[in-house]
Amino acid sequence: MLVNFQFAAPYWLWLFIPVLALMYGLWRQRVNQQLAGQGIIAAHLAAVFSVQNRQRANNSPILLTLLTASLIILALAGPSWSTSDGDKIKAPLVVALDLSSSMVEGQQDLTRLERAKLMITQVLAQAGARPISLVAFAGSSHQVLPPSKQYQLLTLYLGYMQPEVMPIDGNNLNSLVTAISSMSAAKEYGFDLLVVTDGANSDSNELTAYLKQQNADGIVAALTPSAEGLASGLNLALISTKQLTRNPQEVAEQVTKLTANAIAKSSMLVNHGYWLLYPAALLLLLFFRRGFSLYWTAAIVLSISLSPTPVNAQTHWLDWFMTADQQGQFYFNRDDFKEAAIRFNDPEWKAFAHYKAKEYAKAAKIYRKLDSTQSLFNLAMSYTRGRNYSKAQQVYELLLEIEPDNQAAETNLRIVINLIRDIKQLGESQQEENPPESISPDEMTDSNLGADKQTVGKIEVTLQKLSVAELLRSDSKKQQWLRDISKDPQQFLAAKFQAEYNQSISVEKDSIVPEVNVDD
Repeated sequence: MLVNFQFAAPYWLWLFIPVLALMYGLWRQRVNQQLAGQGIIAAHLAAVFSVQNRQRANNSPILLTLLTASLIILALAGPSWSTSDGDKIKAPLVVALDLSSSMVEGQQDLTRLERAKLMITQVLAQAGARPISLVAFAGSSHQVLPPSKQYQLLTLYLGYMQPEVMPIDGNNLNSLVTAISSMSAAKEYGFDLLVVTDGANSDSNELTAYLKQQNADGIVAALTPSAEGLASGLNLALISTKQLTRNPQEVAEQVTKLTANAIAKSSMLVNHGYWLLYPAALLLLLFFRRGFSLYWTAAIVLSISLSPTPVNAQTHWLDWFMTADQQGQFYFNRDDFKEAAIRFNDPEWKAFAHYKAKEYAKAAKIYRKLDSTQSLFNLAMSYTRGRNYSKAQQVYELLLEIEPDNQAAETNLRIVINLIRDIKQLGESQQEENPPESISPDEMTDSNLGADKQTVGKIEVTLQKLSVAELLRSDSKKQQWLRDISKDPQQFLAAKFQAEYNQSISVEKDSIVPEVNVDD
């Protein structure tokens, strides 16, 4: 036990410096008192007039405080000799599979894509208990499944991966940033990245910067010699083409090591310092003995109780020096959009903050109350991002009646119409097996593309992007979901990826802008 002993938060030990300084000051004070009168009063009289015993009594509360403070400091430092269970790793492994057309071109035996699928299947077979997410990328990137430990389901979807499901061909590694950053588990716990590719035609600077920012580790499995340079560019480990040829299990073995490193990182020291709080509490009881001087401790307790918490302190500081809109801008500039939306009084900025926080329904609710054409455009964008395409179409058409020359609205309207058409076509292909029930016009909503049920006009589309927990918990749900998505799962994935791509293009071309400026 002593071999593994360490402090979980050793920086708290710096508090011993003022504690020891105070003890030294007390010691010097007592020494000076003992030496007082020497050379002036006879030694036998000095002993009679000594007030040392009285001084010791006066110093007792201070000495007890120092001892109590020492115990509290040690408790805060976190004495530890064991670690938490690191097997429960929550940081996902993101498997990025290249689905560019070059993965299947000009090959006779196993194609590069087939080899890649075999490697990933081996990784899934040896995954242990780590959540894994599958991401397909070509000219754009799309999350096939969120991080999960249902490796059979991941293997099932892996079989559907073909270049035909991608909305645009290419090798855009930078697009992985959007796919990975949308994973809540990756943002909360971090992630590792496995890239299986035959090369990239464009730079990967954005992905490199993102991986560095997130402190992510990873591996590049290069299916061709031209892809080997990506590893150094991304600052990831490389499994070369020769290594893959010599040992087909190399990827799975390296991923196992990567997972072991992630487990080591996630293993946290267990803080046993709370046991020291019990003797500290017992020592505090001595302060209530008769004869103890407590006026100075009462002042300390009062000052601590009246001092604001760190969160309230920042709030009070902002209230003193900044208006509500300036506070909103303060949080907005720090990408804390939800807090910014709470702070803003200006409706345009408040709605914009909700929009940036992906709270599209709240943004739309505010934009509906504003009467400018820019607010009307922003309302349509909120409906689009909220995947309420029918309402977005109506707003865009209304805006074009007011401003017939609005090119941005015209472009977005075409994209929304195409999305609605794709949803209808996919819904019609499912009606033979699952005839839609009759619904009222009030129930006709297409919000949340891929949700449990969505309707456009009289067409019900059951794409069923169920919650992962619900989907993976029930075999019947899984079978129903697989029946509902389509007779051809590749068609479902292609439609899903195309819809996501169309939406991303719409957002990139015409991002909403608030109408007002907030003074710094």
